[in-house]
Amino acid sequence: MKINFIQCLHVYLIVTFSTLLIAAEEPEISGLQNIFNDTNLISELRQGGYILYFRHGKTNHDTYDTDRINLKNCSTQRLLSEEGRKEMTWVGNTIRRLDIKIGTIVSSPYCRSIDTATRAFGRTEVNNDLKHTITADQATIIHQAQALKKMLSRFPDTIGTNDVLSAHTANLQEAARIWPKPEGVAIVFKPQGNSFKYIATIRPTDWQRLLTVAGY
Repeated sequence: MKINFIQCLHVYLIVTFSTLLIAAEEPEISGLQNIFNDTNLISELRQGGYILYFRHGKTNHDTYDTDRINLKNCSTQRLLSEEGRKEMTWVGNTIRRLDIKIGTIVSSPYCRSIDTATRAFGRTEVNNDLKHTITADQATIIHQAQALKKMLSRFPDTIGTNDVLSAHTANLQEAARIWPKPEGVAIVFKPQGNSFKYIATIRPTDWQRLLTVAGY
């Protein structure tokens, strides 16, 4: 009986904490200016050589992460909403219409991050170093931040392509001091071997503007 009570209390605290985080007003992306105007940004992305860090798409806030151990069980996680699934499919189609080539795609093991990547690009690899750090200890947070810094610094393997990372807010905050907002946003970085440079923020609604600028 005692064990059951402790287990229930643990789940309750996780759900409550997650709900508070979702409900809280997220910090804005402040002090960041896109390096290129829209026309030049499209041109640069078509040439390749960038990293697109996607925060997972819009989620259903009626679902919660109650089991952060077995991440293959999507039924115990916060998932993409129907709107989020449609939006990420549209974003992927838009990127293809813009003739922006995508190389390696890597996602967090959470179902919402995998779903974001596969709906937009049809494939992904999973890397545990992109796992949400919301309940991680300090040593794990430091390790994952260093791992993400390396991913953002690494040049795409294939010339003319851009690599994609699909993960969460806290990971990027810890690695680059950038809080990616809103859900579905892409933060563009230029890898420089041993470091990386912020280039642009592309919110889900910005892709339509880029299409217009490109003449579609």
